[in-house]
Amino acid sequence: MLRLSTAPFIPIHAQGNDFRRPIRQESFRPALTHLGMLVLAICLMVISPRFASGEGTDTPLAGEPHQAEIFGQEIHVPPRDRRHVTAINIGMNWIPDGPKRLELLPFGALFVWRNWEDENQRFRGTFSGVFNDIQYQRGLSSTSPWFAAMTFENVIIPFGRYEYVEGQAIKDVDLQWNYLFAGIGIGYRTSVSPGFQDNVVEVSLTYEPGYRWFDRSSKTSNNFIVPQNTYEGRVHARLRIDKFERNLMELLHHGFAFGGDALYGHRAHWRQWGDPAFETPDNHDDRTFMLASFYAALAGKVPWVPTERHRLIVTMYGGIGKNLDRFSTFRLPGRPTGYEWEALSRPLIPGVAFNELFPRKYAIANFTYRYEALFFLYPYIRGTWSAIERARFTGDGSIRNQVDMLPAVGGGIVSGAPWGSQIEINYSYNFGIYRDRHGPKLGGNSVVVFWSKLL
Repeated sequence: MLRLSTAPFIPIHAQGNDFRRPIRQESFRPALTHLGMLVLAICLMVISPRFASGEGTDTPLAGEPHQAEIFGQEIHVPPRDRRHVTAINIGMNWIPDGPKRLELLPFGALFVWRNWEDENQRFRGTFSGVFNDIQYQRGLSSTSPWFAAMTFENVIIPFGRYEYVEGQAIKDVDLQWNYLFAGIGIGYRTSVSPGFQDNVVEVSLTYEPGYRWFDRSSKTSNNFIVPQNTYEGRVHARLRIDKFERNLMELLHHGFAFGGDALYGHRAHWRQWGDPAFETPDNHDDRTFMLASFYAALAGKVPWVPTERHRLIVTMYGGIGKNLDRFSTFRLPGRPTGYEWEALSRPLIPGVAFNELFPRKYAIANFTYRYEALFFLYPYIRGTWSAIERARFTGDGSIRNQVDMLPAVGGGIVSGAPWGSQIEINYSYNFGIYRDRHGPKLGGNSVVVFWSKLL
């Protein structure tokens, strides 16, 4: 049973709406009417101890064998080698009244992880065709903490993509834009407590040469100036520190992690581009840009509660950049996130569609309470606070950026499933996102179904 990591969305078309209509406010009452899942989770927390033995026993940890009794039946979970993982991840994100093309989105990827500790090599790959992300590390010797690093990342989508402002599609800026980067560099890695294969301190520095190319689509405005195809070179500094114990379902159980990325990029050939409707980020010097992001996570017991079944998890994310444009800025939430050591660094903001927000600065904090109803069943509830820069309409219809608060609440269930798989069902309500139901309004729902299977 494995929770997969970064998997990209594959968009499908959905019914759209007119744009630049007046915005109306809506009370929080709709959010309360959609919290039935949270009630179900709380019920499971209360009744589950009746069906499982060992209320005070330790939570089974990832990869370790476990025995339990459920409904009078003995259950045996064999050990699992977490250093060699191949898994498939598929799911669906449903956002009622969401942005055009993003209302109903399937996603999927193949995840490959190899940690050859004896040979001092590590390989991590996420593959979906339109998006691929690969990291390979090889020690300078069989025992050296220094390693050579190679990376590859690409996005190739054969149709145009436009942006969203207050949940409404800005079709005039529809554009085909794709890229690929291959990197090489050096890094340092050492193991830390509690000593599992993903508990490391790792720092690396890579140079990532790449190429970006652009083209119009049938929806692109005649006034839109298409960017120039260009070579782009990036210097990427990266830090990862992971001291987590993870449970049988690969969820964060105890410990902490933090890290970040700093990136400096320069484009060899560039020119003024964009549409006059966007005052920012299109109309400034974005040939050379910089950005930095960080993350931190903490998990532990609920205070004054003796059993390990009750856990509190806090995750925080932040980012800021200079001279960022549509092609270099942050993308939130970016992609579905997980708890694997690298996926943990991806920002999590509930109730937001894939790449709907493109801020130059953001701060996010998630607070989760999770309960071990059974050794394979984990209901949870989550609250989120975030301050995010986003594009907004002005009174004259133009577009500018401003920082807004986007609080959210939600909950879900992570459970083992047949054939050695895992499923997660999550509901969230974001009070600060704009949605379109008979006119733009504040507040929107999101439902995610997420399935992973070891191969």
